[in-house]
Amino acid sequence: MGKVGLVLGGGAVRGLAHLGVLKVFERHRIPIDRIAGTSMGGAIGGLYAAGVLPDTLEHFIQMTPKYRLIDIGIRKRGLIAGNSIYAAVNKLLSEQGKHSVRIEDLPMKFKAVSVDLMEGKQVIFDKGDLLMALRATTAFPGIFSPLMYEGMMLVDGGVLNNLPVEELDRENVQLVIAVDVAREHEKKPPRNFIEVVYRSYSLMTAERKRSSLRLADVVIRPEVGHIPAFDFTKWQECIEAGEEAAERIIDELKLQIAQQSRING
Repeated sequence: MGKVGLVLGGGAVRGLAHLGVLKVFERHRIPIDRIAGTSMGGAIGGLYAAGVLPDTLEHFIQMTPKYRLIDIGIRKRGLIAGNSIYAAVNKLLSEQGKHSVRIEDLPMKFKAVSVDLMEGKQVIFDKGDLLMALRATTAFPGIFSPLMYEGMMLVDGGVLNNLPVEELDRENVQLVIAVDVAREHEKKPPRNFIEVVYRSYSLMTAERKRSSLRLADVVIRPEVGHIPAFDFTKWQECIEAGEEAAERIIDELKLQIAQQSRING
């Protein structure tokens, strides 16, 4: 069977639509060989690559009080330290028997994208501590404190590359699926400074994202553009949007996988 690569883009709470897509893939037994992701896509992709099932992740979101996930304070480099969030994620990994798991030991190949503010360059996590990679790829500038790691100041990969299709190493995959949850054009004005910053980054990376989409064989676009990027009360709506979008293309996807399997023997 031809190898299938999956790319999960950034999109803040809208990125929870990736869970819905993965739920459909699980139901239809779509085989994923490797994942690349940025921001929320990197977080969900990394946990899935570690063997955490979509239903387990959904239950984790449902049962974790939102006040336990946010530790707000006055900090030089971000409103939120992120310690509470990642402590909860670490607990989830431990419960799944994945405490301190390394990326190179995952059952599925995985890459997370981050950006070093010191050098202004993209940083790819394809080995090392998984939780460290998840923290780096989701450190949204101005909201979460950057991650200081090996002399680098790491922030959300969406600053430069919000849909890292090219990181899949096309020579090793026969079919690339990209899930795009970001939107550059929105009719509603930003509600607060966080959404102003987020939308600004989306606009700045829009052209690169369009180039990335041209490299994908199948593109899934959940209908989440109407959901405010940081409205976590809409988490379930985002997941459902992902399920609906994946179901719409599932027959086409199965056909393409079958065709690639015949071509590649």
